[in-house]
Amino acid sequence: MHLPLLLSALSAANGVAASQFAGITARSKNTSRAVHDYLDRLVSVSKNVITHELMGQKVGSDPGVIVPVIPDPEHPEYTVFWLRDGCRVYHTWLNELTMSQPYDNTKFLRTLVDDSVHALVRTQHVVSFSGNVFTGGLEEPVFDIHLGKITDPTSRIGAPAADGPPFRAVILIKYAEWLIEPEQRNGTWVADVLWPAINLDLQWISSHRNQSSWDLWWLPVWGGSYWTASLQYRALQAGARLGRIIGRDGSTLEYESQASNILDYLQESCYSRFMSETNVTDVRSGGRSGKGTAPLTVSTLNFDPSLGCDSATFQPCSDRALSSLKVIGDAFQKIYPISESLPPDQPNALLGFYLEETLFGGNPVYFGMLHASEQIFDALLTWDLIGELQVTDISLKFFRQFDQNIKAGTYSKGSEVYESLMDSIRNWAEKTLLVLADHMPDDYVLSMVFDKVTWRPVGPRGNSHALVAALGVYDAYNGFIPPSWAHGGRFPNRSCSYLENNDRHLWPSAESQFHAGFQVV
Repeated sequence: MHLPLLLSALSAANGVAASQFAGITARSKNTSRAVHDYLDRLVSVSKNVITHELMGQKVGSDPGVIVPVIPDPEHPEYTVFWLRDGCRVYHTWLNELTMSQPYDNTKFLRTLVDDSVHALVRTQHVVSFSGNVFTGGLEEPVFDIHLGKITDPTSRIGAPAADGPPFRAVILIKYAEWLIEPEQRNGTWVADVLWPAINLDLQWISSHRNQSSWDLWWLPVWGGSYWTASLQYRALQAGARLGRIIGRDGSTLEYESQASNILDYLQESCYSRFMSETNVTDVRSGGRSGKGTAPLTVSTLNFDPSLGCDSATFQPCSDRALSSLKVIGDAFQKIYPISESLPPDQPNALLGFYLEETLFGGNPVYFGMLHASEQIFDALLTWDLIGELQVTDISLKFFRQFDQNIKAGTYSKGSEVYESLMDSIRNWAEKTLLVLADHMPDDYVLSMVFDKVTWRPVGPRGNSHALVAALGVYDAYNGFIPPSWAHGGRFPNRSCSYLENNDRHLWPSAESQFHAGFQVV
């Protein structure tokens, strides 16, 4: 199907009916040669570091195992396998494999993905301090490089972690959906071999979705986050769909019901006492304000233009995601001296883990700036596909950075306001990357953070989250559309009165994941 026809269909439906055009480069308006050259070099270096210095012979790890930074004798605590760090890399590899181009080395990618899947399945059965497969072991987030139990409790700070089962399930489901395509002809293997592993995590999520654990960032605090809830929703929704397709639908109604409940909790309208209109969703406990970069990680990982600018799933162009980017950027700008070096008309994209972080010096993270640009490029792509841009009272603060006179309303593609906003917002995202390009390490190998005064890299080199963020912004800049996980829709929102009258037993308690994860600002 030709792209103009797809754009027309999308504009009419305000969303994509399916993933028919996944992988297409739908936008070619990013013309900055400096940005192009910078990203080309950054991606080349990042891919090389991931495949040659974070895994394999260099590390001495089992196949599929990725360590979070380049092994360093001064930082032996990092030469372990963190599940969420590995899954971020696997997610990117699966995008490349399932949407591969003729010039891609698919044989190498297939080997990487196969090894990753086998490693993930092995993690389900490790008996750890979190328990065994039936008593909590599925939430163990960290293993040694041979996928064995970590024997030193001080090396597994942040365990158990509730984002483990849904993130693992998301990767396995993404792999399974590719395998059942007619070209792959592996439906029987998926149903008989891979589905039991997927279902193991889905059952755990379904029965433990409203329980707390250690949160996303170090030093972790007890609670939960929008990050975890969003993964749980995605895993259950996609898992139910997969189960029906392969004829393993015994629990799909339960998974759909629980996914619908989670989506209800992600609505701002029903839970305004737990979150603000800006959807600042890091953990609000342990002395934290709640402002951090978890929302950007959610928005970029779960990007799916088939959902349009859906707020409940925090799509990059949604009003809550854009407003969150503005509010979080303003908060971090106040604590980073290097913000003063930014142009006066340049909105801040210097971001850290969370405002109160001190373990890594309270410095900005490379992946924060990369995710911010990625979110904007994804938003631009979606607006282009939809054919319109909507400004709401919630997102007004974001858009007024680029047009002080903008008002809430819908602006059609081709209109003067639409084109002006698109150009200004794209220019901001590109300038953000160029600012980063001016302060890169000499070898382009990204560390976890950089100094808030000098811009110099700080800490261990080759941080996997930063490297994956580089690959993500490269794809977004070039208009890459990832495989759809929502396939054009989501569960409908139920009314707040219905929830209060019928699902009171599901309302978050004071110690629940959802209560801890949302903040009123």
